Amino acid sequence: MMFLTKISQDHFKMQQKILILGISSFAGASFADYLLNNSNLNIIGTFNKKNKLPFKYFLERNKNFKKLKLIKLNLSLKKNNLCNLVSKIKPDYIIDFASVCMVNESWKYPNHYFNVNFNSKIDFINNLNKQKNLKKYIYIGTPEIFGSSSKPISEKNMNFNPSTPYASSKLALEIFLNNFINDSKYKIIIARFSNFYGLGQPMYRLIPKLIYCINKGIKFPLQGTGNSKRDFIFDQDFNNGLFKIIKKGKVGNKYHFSGEKYHKIKDIIKEVIKIKNYSWKKLIKTTNERKGKDKNYFLDCKKTKQELRWQCNIDLKNGLKKTVKYYDEIIKHMNINETKFKIKLN
Repeated sequence: MMFLTKISQDHFKMQQKILILGISSFAGASFADYLLNNSNLNIIGTFNKKNKLPFKYFLERNKNFKKLKLIKLNLSLKKNNLCNLVSKIKPDYIIDFASVCMVNESWKYPNHYFNVNFNSKIDFINNLNKQKNLKKYIYIGTPEIFGSSSKPISEKNMNFNPSTPYASSKLALEIFLNNFINDSKYKIIIARFSNFYGLGQPMYRLIPKLIYCINKGIKFPLQGTGNSKRDFIFDQDFNNGLFKIIKKGKVGNKYHFSGEKYHKIKDIIKEVIKIKNYSWKKLIKTTNERKGKDKNYFLDCKKTKQELRWQCNIDLKNGLKKTVKYYDEIIKHMNINETKFKIKLN
């Protein structure tokens, strides 16, 4: 593993380079892991905090981990060095996962969310046309910009209705990207994914948290009724979809990724309980619904399936079995501190 503070131009060879912004996130770490095993790309990743669960206990276990080049990057407005970093690296591809995304906390710190998710990238986006080596800048968006939907939403849909400061901050950047997306000099692609889960997801997220609570014999706080619907994509399908954008995605396009099989949150819980041979009564305690929580997210991904020849190959049942097996081992062999991994149990 290399930590780079000063980057020389001759450090990088002719091999194509991919810059992953936010490699210490679950999405960033999972995709980097996928690339290490399935590509010959020269991978450079930026991080702010490297002690996150996906990074420390998932990505570092990859046998090719030492091939990564890692750069600490602070996206605060005073310390932001993103433009200079990209100019020095001259990547062929940029995948942008870098954002703060704890939805509940966005109500408390909306300025921070807008500064990191939007303001920190204005100069960078505005100068993308100057990056002559760049083939594609792929921004990872969210269906939350549309708010709750009653029917599948196409990539061309512009009826935005974000219900949280987090979603509004993500939408702000998408609207800004729309100013440039039709100019081929900027090489912009936007990708929106349904909820994805799998190996290495932080413990405070729904499925790992369920497994943790069952294994520790403690109550899981179910927000509201659990009747909101989501589509869940396993990490292999998520990574495969993103890799197809690198290989086949057309600059200027937007792509939606969904298995188009929607499940109530309480049904996800029941499936994990079934796998673990546990009981609803022992596990669940009901709490208030999260502020601004959308009822349903439905994404239409016909265009994505046709253009990229992508589809979900791991169904929910098998994906959950793989995930449960992974976290059973993680929880068994790690001394997990609830505070450190933000497992809020009340």
